[in-house]
Amino acid sequence: MNGLKKLVYDFRRAIDAARDASEFDNDFSFYAFPRGCCGDACDLLAQFLMEHGIRTFYVCGHYYDRSFEGTQSHAWLLTDNKEIIDITGDQFYNNHIFLNYNKAVHIGRKDTFHKLFAIHKRDVHENCGLNALGGFSQPRLNYLYKKIMSYI
Repeated sequence: MNGLKKLVYDFRRAIDAARDASEFDNDFSFYAFPRGCCGDACDLLAQFLMEHGIRTFYVCGHYYDRSFEGTQSHAWLLTDNKEIIDITGDQFYNNHIFLNYNKAVHIGRKDTFHKLFAIHKRDVHENCGLNALGGFSQPRLNYLYKKIMSYI
């Protein structure tokens, strides 16, 4: 597990460094990393981990508070041994509903924060890499991935 932790922390540091160097300023979403970037960050991190022989699953959970406005999704990765890998939880640092969660990286079992999100079978799928993505996502994420990798 120590190898996994090093890879994940290195990847998060590389994203932060690239963001701080204005590498994402022209991207419609990633310029605000980690806010609103959990899905893309999962795809990018999954590619990196896959290149290091680590299989992951994409998980998208949903929080419901009985109103349409209160619905919130959040994505993270899951390993074969059910360990959560979340590199964007800190986007909720200023929201009391989400426990002011401020962990930039979480690797481990489901904690109180992650338990807030309902997960259905349809919300979990195996990651097959960036090249398996279609449409607009694939070229955009490959571009971001190259930017991030230049900081590792």
